[in-house]
Amino acid sequence: MINVEEGFEIEENYVPDIRKPAYMIVGIPDAGLVGEIATEYMIGKGLVQEYGQVFSRKYLPPILHVDDGVAKSPLRLYYGKDINVIVLHSWTALPVNSAYPLARFITDYAIRYGISSIISITGLPIPNRLDIDKPSAYWIANSKDLASSLSGLDNVQKFGQGYISGPYAPILYETAKKNIGNFAIVVESFLDIPDPEASAVALEIVGKYLGFTIDTSALLQEAEEIRSRIKGLMEQTKRELPTYSSGKPMTYA
Repeated sequence: MINVEEGFEIEENYVPDIRKPAYMIVGIPDAGLVGEIATEYMIGKGLVQEYGQVFSRKYLPPILHVDDGVAKSPLRLYYGKDINVIVLHSWTALPVNSAYPLARFITDYAIRYGISSIISITGLPIPNRLDIDKPSAYWIANSKDLASSLSGLDNVQKFGQGYISGPYAPILYETAKKNIGNFAIVVESFLDIPDPEASAVALEIVGKYLGFTIDTSALLQEAEEIRSRIKGLMEQTKRELPTYSSGKPMTYA
């Protein structure tokens, strides 16, 4: 089945049997690859399974991700029946011109499947990251009502004042326009070094919010191996970061 929305073609192998309330998690490479590592970990641990691919001649780079010998779109859809979550995961850095069209696509796709809330995961680059064992986490909501519901979450604080740029900022904007709940989990991180430890913090928060446990012990144990394996993606992402934020970090106070 192929559908076309906002300049993106969606090829779905089946229609996920989404139950209410339903959630979507977005993992796109940006600072520290925090969101990308988090959603890739969910995929690798079998919490979600692939059911679709997203193509765009206009907005995606001419790159295919090879998975077990098969070339596929780098932007793919996954569904976890047991946890009732859709994951949109990108295996490659995305160009800045795709940010708003992709945000509109994500919003419309969420409406189609009756998604209650979209959860974005990103990094907050800090200069003393090497000195911190467990980074702090913050949330940024796209509405006052959602902000009120997040105020009781453990181990995560409200992001008081500052800026968010990069691929997650347009998602907050577009979802707010169409009254879809969206919040970003923002974890202190490196800017241009893959940060699995920050991803583990984010996944713990996601699990608590959604009501299931994500064992992140393997993610922490394999941190150095992960950093080595995806250093090419980090280099690719570093080239895109300045175009999003005019030289500033993706999120900053």
